[in-house]
Amino acid sequence: MTKNPDIQRRRIWRGRLFKQLFPALPNVISLLVAQGEITAAGLEAFKNWSHGLGQSAADELREAYRNGYSARRELLSALESALSTPVDQEDIYVLSERIDHILIEAKNLLREAEVLGWKPDSFAASMADRLASGTNDVVEGLRGLGKSGKEAGVQADAASQAIHHLERDYREAMVGLLERDNLREVIASQDIYRRYLNVSEAVMSVADRLWYAVLRGA
Repeated sequence: MTKNPDIQRRRIWRGRLFKQLFPALPNVISLLVAQGEITAAGLEAFKNWSHGLGQSAADELREAYRNGYSARRELLSALESALSTPVDQEDIYVLSERIDHILIEAKNLLREAEVLGWKPDSFAASMADRLASGTNDVVEGLRGLGKSGKEAGVQADAASQAIHHLERDYREAMVGLLERDNLREVIASQDIYRRYLNVSEAVMSVADRLWYAVLRGA
């Protein structure tokens, strides 16, 4: 049976009009998770650099930093056009900002280490392991936003636990400096170890805001 062409044209016209009046809403949670995944990849590269893998790992971290910046800009653009979001827009904005700060701190650490000619040691490797683990945890938590507040909270707690262990590693690293005789090496190591702590604080700030978003949405 042949369909009436006039009816077909009206249906097409109505469909186009509907799309113009009600454009598809951007999936801001997916964009936030995508930014988080780029950050996690950057922290994996940072971990590899801290384990002594050198320039290739450093280059991967810098690339992740650039990609993370682009992902954040895309998310902010989507937030501007979104009529509504499954999670409060302020929480999404702050989470994106704090995720971006993780890569900023890691990149700053790398740059200072290169300027000082400092090479990662076993303490650095251990702290970087915690940072990569904690970042993966918060990314998993982001995936739970708008779905399961409980799961997002569990992942935020896991990230907090990873950072708690890092603080212990940091104290051990600082104590270990007392056994070194090279004053220049000691001073440089103190500065870099503190920067590892700065990265951990950036990860922790994401975990804290993740819990806040969970509680506000409960």
